[in-house]
Amino acid sequence: MSKTLMKAMNFDQNKKIDSAYQNNCGDCELCTHTVNRRRVRVDSEEILAIENIIQSHTQAEKSQIIYKTGQPFTHLFTVHSGMFKSIHTNNKGEERIVEIFIPGQVMGFDGIRDGRYKTTVKAIHSGSYCIIPYQQLNELAFKHKAIQDRLLKMMSEKILQFEISHSEFNAKQKLVHFIQGVSELYYSRGFSAKQFPFPVSQRDLANHLGLAEETLSRTFAKLKKDDVLMLKDHQITIFDLDALDDILNT
Repeated sequence: MSKTLMKAMNFDQNKKIDSAYQNNCGDCELCTHTVNRRRVRVDSEEILAIENIIQSHTQAEKSQIIYKTGQPFTHLFTVHSGMFKSIHTNNKGEERIVEIFIPGQVMGFDGIRDGRYKTTVKAIHSGSYCIIPYQQLNELAFKHKAIQDRLLKMMSEKILQFEISHSEFNAKQKLVHFIQGVSELYYSRGFSAKQFPFPVSQRDLANHLGLAEETLSRTFAKLKKDDVLMLKDHQITIFDLDALDDILNT
């Protein structure tokens, strides 16, 4: 198969995924629950109440800023299509990518504590997102315990995710843990766990994982050589899902 044809096939698949998200509302973490590792829509009074306050499908161009560090915290945001990244800048002016978001995930939790966002969120490439007024959502949480429980669970998962990302994983384990998480998120929303778009640059990914870019490149090459996974043309292909667990457990 020619490289041109393979690129065209990959591009078509990525378009199908983005198109599916653009036509599928209610697949975010707030409006679904997980059954057999798949996200399932919840038709209930509290979910209808959430949908009534959401501003849906706001478009974002590549590198567009959704909110900035220090900006007053007023809203949460859910990724509808595309990918986004949150950036923290320290006192020395050094930037660290704290999190990379894919469709269905919620952005903006970092603003809850002090009433101001602690990070800046940008679109990695063109996409769309939904806007949720936090004050109205908080009021709904007082009325509906299920919403309150859902929010607490999501924040708990953020804490666990942070603790794992700062654990004593080696370079290969850090990369595999991240890729496995993205794979599971895509699978939970009805897409392939083994092949999915990945427009994140190696520079950004290395920054997020706390690795040198050269180390990340060598790690990808080693995983490809071992027939575990491959990054090519902004797409991840996983050859052996079980091998991911083996790497993390060694």
